[in-house]
Amino acid sequence: MSDNPVEDNESEPVTVNSQPKKRIPRGKVVIFGMWCKGCGICVEFCPSGVLALGEDDHPIVVKPENCTACHWCDTHCPDLAIIVKPIEPEEV
Repeated sequence: MSDNPVEDNESEPVTVNSQPKKRIPRGKVVIFGMWCKGCGICVEFCPSGVLALGEDDHPIVVKPENCTACHWCDTHCPDLAIIVKPIEPEEV
């Protein structure tokens, strides 16, 4: 073993293309407005920021491209007012 620090060249990011990669959604969020009571649980806990509260305090989809289809929103919705439909890559 030597006392010299080893340089880690693998930790540097490699850029293949100078433009940012376009984000492809993995799921489509569908909200049933008549079922939703507007509790906001889905908005507060969406890890990707897909949802926001609208003017009527009910959730709306604001960033559909960020959906990772984690199903957090539809699993935790007390009113079953949200579903996430999986999107196949060829559908985008």
